[in-house]
Amino acid sequence: MAIIFLNQSECPVCKKTLDKGQDIVLFPPFTSDKNHQFYLFNDEGAHRSCLQKAKLGTEALKFLEIILRYK
Repeated sequence: MAIIFLNQSECPVCKKTLDKGQDIVLFPPFTSDKNHQFYLFNDEGAHRSCLQKAKLGTEALKFLEIILRYK
């Protein structure tokens, strides 16, 4: 899973810091292909609320479920 530093690491969607008490989703390193549609989330943490607001974010959450199911 991603390693984040609270109050320092940024959400790749909104660019705001990931802070204590927030609902943060951690993505594992799943690709080295910079052209992968979800590369933005590769080995990153993101606010769940940001992911839920964007189509790419909701698709990334579904992708994460699949990754974790078969891990």
